[in-house]
Amino acid sequence: MTLDKTLSLVAAATLALTLCVGGWVLQLDTRALLTQAEEQEIDATSLVLSTAMDQAATLSATHAEGLARDPAIIMRLKAGDRAGLQAYAKPVFERLRELGGVDVLHFHSADMHSFLRVWEPENFGQDLSRFRPMIVAANHDRRVRKGLELGVRGLSLRAVSAVVDEENLIGTIEVGVDLKSLTELSKAATGADYAFFLDAAAGITDKGEPSPETGLKIEAATDAGLFQALQQTGSIRLSRAAYLDKVRVDGRTLGIMGRPLLDFSGRIIGTIVVTRDFTGLEGHLSRSLVTIAAVVIVGFLITFSLIMVTLRSLVLRPLETLTEQVKANTADETETLSSLPEFLALQKAVVAQKNLEQPS
Repeated sequence: MTLDKTLSLVAAATLALTLCVGGWVLQLDTRALLTQAEEQEIDATSLVLSTAMDQAATLSATHAEGLARDPAIIMRLKAGDRAGLQAYAKPVFERLRELGGVDVLHFHSADMHSFLRVWEPENFGQDLSRFRPMIVAANHDRRVRKGLELGVRGLSLRAVSAVVDEENLIGTIEVGVDLKSLTELSKAATGADYAFFLDAAAGITDKGEPSPETGLKIEAATDAGLFQALQQTGSIRLSRAAYLDKVRVDGRTLGIMGRPLLDFSGRIIGTIVVTRDFTGLEGHLSRSLVTIAAVVIVGFLITFSLIMVTLRSLVLRPLETLTEQVKANTADETETLSSLPEFLALQKAVVAQKNLEQPS
């Protein structure tokens, strides 16, 4: 390899390596900032659902407290008038379902047995004290209780209030909000997708018995197909702590946050999953990688070309000319072959040597 190519290649490779190292450091910093931004965004997205659940729980408690003080309800529950209570409560239930996403309106007797499920009046009589700690707590201290809890209907955000007549407990009343409506409301506000995954083993059968099923199943979701695909990747799991993952599904990069789903008693019954599309953010990072690679390649080519041209014009071609002049014995100090001082000194030395060798 000639001198010009060797020096050009070494210099260009050195510059390219320097650019690579700089690009790698920049890429690491960009990745760290991107990860931080994604985490903050999905945290904020998750907070929207938490806020919606808190507001829904408060609203359920307000409805439960109001209905528990309704004289018509007190009178019918005290008299054990199931048919009369159904006729009175059904319009109330329909109105609450339409306006507030309420899907549970349930009356319980003082001995904590199901007295009337307004949406399913033929299904009653179960001993709720065996699997409904929220009802047990409200029955015990007569204070309104609210939170997530499983029932025969499934998982709902519920509130239970005591029904009292002249200081005598005659039963309790329960209002529950459909989780599907909360996920849809949160999606409308953020554009993200939400799902509640329930541990099937924590479920309750229609008879109030523990479910024989196992595994995680979707209880409510804004996009069931998407979350089924995520579940197949292994990204959905039970965990006692929140976790963050990132997966590729159908050509999209999705950020996933999983949080433990706890019922009223603090038992883990599933996972709340939030997912957000980070394809755009990840695409920005990919484009920066392409930019860095292009800068490295262009820098290498420009450096190689400039050094090659410079060496040939200032060193190699003048050296070739001087060599030819020496061979032809025509070297002349007055002819400027190169502007480099080092080459000019060499040219003078060659001419001086030629003059010494010529006979006087």
